Parts: sequence; C-alpha cells; structure tokens
Amino acid sequence: MKITAIAHPMQALLKYHGLKDWELRIPFHDSISANIDALWTRTTVEFGDFEQDVIIMNGARVTGHKRCLAVVNGMRELAGIEDDVRVESENSISYDEAKGLGFSSSGGAALAAALFKASNLDEKYGWDLKLISRMARRLAGSAARSVVGEYARLYAGDDESSYAEKIASKADLDMRMVIVPISSDIRTEEAHYDVMTSPFLAARIKSASVRVEEMEAAIKDGDLEKVAMLAEIDSLELHGLTMTGKHGLVAYKPESIAVMSEIRRMRQDGMEAYFSMQTGPSVFINTYPECVQDVKERIESLGLRTILAGVGGEVKIV
Repeated sequence: MKITAIAHPMQALLKYHGLKDWELRIPFHDSISANIDALWTRTTVEFGDFEQDVIIMNGARVTGHKRCLAVVNGMRELAGIEDDVRVESENSISYDEAKGLGFSSSGGAALAAALFKASNLDEKYGWDLKLISRMARRLAGSAARSVVGEYARLYAGDDESSYAEKIASKADLDMRMVIVPISSDIRTEEAHYDVMTSPFLAARIKSASVRVEEMEAAIKDGDLEKVAMLAEIDSLELHGLTMTGKHGLVAYKPESIAVMSEIRRMRQDGMEAYFSMQTGPSVFINTYPECVQDVKERIESLGLRTILAGVGGEVKIV
C-alpha cells in the first residue's frame, strides 16, 4: 500500500549548530521552532520487491542518501521487515530558489510519518508523534520538530530522550512571517561541521541553553516582541559562529544584508518587524497579523520576492 504524508518546514526560532552525535543527529542543546503553513513537502512511500531501495526527490533519482536511508532502516528495524522501499518526495518550491527555508525538516517529517504508517507501526504504537519525531531526527534534528507542528521543542539527550514535543499552538501566539527566499550553494551539513572548529562553540552552547528557556516562556505568554527579538539575537549569534569556523563560511548574501537593514529602518519608523535566519541566506521576518502586508510591501520595494506565512500544523497522512 502506498502512503503519502505532507509536512511543513519550520523556522528555527532558537537554533542548534553542530552535533554531539552525527549518526543519530543529536544536537548539543535544545531548540525551538515554528512550522510554516505556506510551505510543504509531500512524500509517498511504498514497501515491496523493487530489487533495491529507490529514492526520488523533486523528480530526480538519488543514490546513497545516507540520512534518508537512516530513517528508512530505522523504521524497517522497528517494524521487523526487510522489504525494499520506494520513496518519492517533492517540495513546494525548489532548492534552487532558496536556501535556509528548512525543507530538510519537512522532508524528514513526511518521510518518517509515511514510513511509520506504511510499516503498520501505528497498529502497534498508535499514532505516536514522539516516536515518529525520534525517527525523523535521524535525517535532521529539525525534522523532529516539524513532525509535531506549530511551536515545537526538540530535547537534546540520547537516542531515547532526544525527541520533539509541541509546546504551544497558534492560539497561544498568532505570529505571521514574511519569508524572503534567497538561493545559495552553501550546504547546511558543511556549516554544521565547520562550526565544530569555532573557538566560540562552547559559549554558543551556554547562551543558547539559557535562551531556549526564555523563548519557550515568551511563546507561552504570547509575547511576540520578545520571541522575535530573541530569534533575531539568536540568528546573529548563529551566523557569527558559522563565520568563525576554520573555513570562515559566510552564508549572508547582499540581499540578506539589505533585508536586515530595511527591517531595522522599519522599526525606526514604528513598524514591529524582526528578522530571523537559519544557516542559509534566506530571511524570515516575524511580525503581527496587522503588520504583515505593510512589511511585505516594504521588502518587495527592494525588488525581492516574498512569501506570506503563518504557523503550520503537524505532519499529516493524506
């Protein structure tokens, strides 16, 4: 039986960088994100006798996708099956259009959920989002958060205790996002490895571990200004870490700088808008529902494309 799942990528509000366990994709500290309702990954899986595993992403067949196969093999082991699998996955926009929009998160979440259902594991465990998030984490830590949806926290522990749970909903904080997609050839994995050589990694782990508690409390209090400002500070710190690794990776593009500068001008003009970035150059602008159209128009006046979004839900079998 073919099973199709749809998941939303996420904006990491409190981000992790580098990993303490590369095989199981376990970060050094907890992280928090908000799913993005305007973007998605749709993944269909089917077990059978295909002579070998088949993985197709955005219409192109890929081989040796180690992290994708880590999820597949983990589910096969959990279900006690040995069949080959066929995976077909597509994103709402292509990787060439933007970097840093979190599609590894939605890809891992949709894959894990579809495999869980196709393996009949729901008959044994029920629809266990905690378990699905643990398996999705093997592709990317962010995928664990995408599984549970809305505002999610990934706990950094061991394989059993590193999972995601929903900590708040859109009803708690109706944040809106103006997304500015920007392309890049920097790979997130490359950046994760490089920050391990930064002299500031230990300081980053310490500050992020404190900020994650402040972030969760602010989300639950519905304090958008504090959430968005914490995300902005966290983004600057993250990119500072990236730039101080051995290879001095700079993920910013001129467009990224232009957007950040415009956002600060907006605040001087009395508009409440705050930027957030992941490991790529794409920019998220976090704001209030009543401000989102004005923010969109200001950014588009720079000649840049935008995507409007709100807080998205958990992974779904469709």
